[in-house]
Amino acid sequence: MPLIRDDHILIISPGSETTLAQFGLGESLAPASIQVPTRVFANPLKHNPGKGINYFSSKGSEENAIYPIKAGKIVNLAAFNYLIKLIYRAVINSLPKINPPPLTAILLLTSNSWSRLQLENITQYVFEVLNVPTFSVISTALCASFAYNVQNALVIDIGKDKTEITPIVDYSPITVSSQTIPFGSSSINKSLKKLLPEFTDAQIETLKKSDIFQVLTPEEIAKSYSWLNTDDTGAPKTSTDDGVVDVAAIVTSGRTREILAQREKEKQQALEDQRSGAAKEKPNEEREFSFFPDPVTGEPIRVGQPRFQGTEVLLEEITYAVGEVLKHLDETSKRQDCWDNVIIVGRGSSVKGFKEALLFSLQSRYIITRQTLGSELPSMFNTSGYNTPNNGTPSGISTPIGGGSTLSGHAGHGQVPTQIRLTKQFDYFVEWKHYGWEEASFLGAEIAAQQIFNGAHENTFVSRTDYNAIGPSAIWELTL
Repeated sequence: MPLIRDDHILIISPGSETTLAQFGLGESLAPASIQVPTRVFANPLKHNPGKGINYFSSKGSEENAIYPIKAGKIVNLAAFNYLIKLIYRAVINSLPKINPPPLTAILLLTSNSWSRLQLENITQYVFEVLNVPTFSVISTALCASFAYNVQNALVIDIGKDKTEITPIVDYSPITVSSQTIPFGSSSINKSLKKLLPEFTDAQIETLKKSDIFQVLTPEEIAKSYSWLNTDDTGAPKTSTDDGVVDVAAIVTSGRTREILAQREKEKQQALEDQRSGAAKEKPNEEREFSFFPDPVTGEPIRVGQPRFQGTEVLLEEITYAVGEVLKHLDETSKRQDCWDNVIIVGRGSSVKGFKEALLFSLQSRYIITRQTLGSELPSMFNTSGYNTPNNGTPSGISTPIGGGSTLSGHAGHGQVPTQIRLTKQFDYFVEWKHYGWEEASFLGAEIAAQQIFNGAHENTFVSRTDYNAIGPSAIWELTL
């Protein structure tokens, strides 16, 4: 069994817009050093797919661009294979010229949307066209669980036009229970476009990626009291008198003293700041308007309340789909374990506050509290639990991150979930501390690659010998 050195392993993680790659693993695992657009270009003079002639190039005009992956699915397999070829040849050409050449390996991250035939075709291409000595594939969702070091989890991978929801049980992705929904970060763009029709698509995208765009938690909304100054449509009310107070709203809120005290405190603080000339800038969630730069001119663009909106549809669709996925998980004893380890990855989850908002949405809809249980007697049947009315938001929730922790002592009954939590991120991956864990699946792939190609485990990769003996179907002999 050939041994592959860590510095000769190529990891490729394809996405609809961007493909991540890393050649060589150091002692400290680092984010992908290679990021390329997931596209190739067709030569209009030679390219004729109708006659089976595929002629691609790494350069070209946008009108000849081909995007092989859309919504997580491979829509042009020939173009996808060529993209792998471009990346592989680029890293191989960087190696010193020695004879015989060093053994190299490719680890390809895969999606639930890829078909068996496509994976076999990719395997054939890798061995017969690229002449790669060693090849393996691994589920993107499984890599996420490796990154967080949990054997049971629920992985929510949010992309541009899709979200994949996959339960992981004993380090195995349960694809039969997984679900892919046609909602991703582009859903946010569509919602923002309705709220801000005067903005261009580029401005919408820039706003979404800016620091001022965020999802507010209930605690942040309560802190800012912004709802007191909005009309029925959510638009800010206009007033010429800063001292005018919506008395009706304050009285009906049931927090009259608290709100009036807060308002008086803000008045005094404003006067002190005015006298001292050292007024401090308020946090984004407490400001009525904020600014972001125009992507073309660089001029500041003012935006109000819509910078806190636009994620509602995506949150609702994911929340519903998660319940359906775990309801159909056959291993009922593992359902609570999955609820205990919710992993949210994908660039679509990078919006500030989105993960916390999704967790709060899941907790509000699905957590089973003691008051809602028909009986505290142990049950031999495990139920999905979320069909039981929960009388609104569970009382155990104080903050999204800590939500449901007070219910952990009630896991003995048959209904789940009694708590829902995000899996804790590790801080000992130094290179990833300030990078963001939206791409944690790539970190998990690096961890897995060190185990896959070191020869310590059987049937974790396809060698040239395996391929010559079995052919492309050898990819199904893997035990990953």
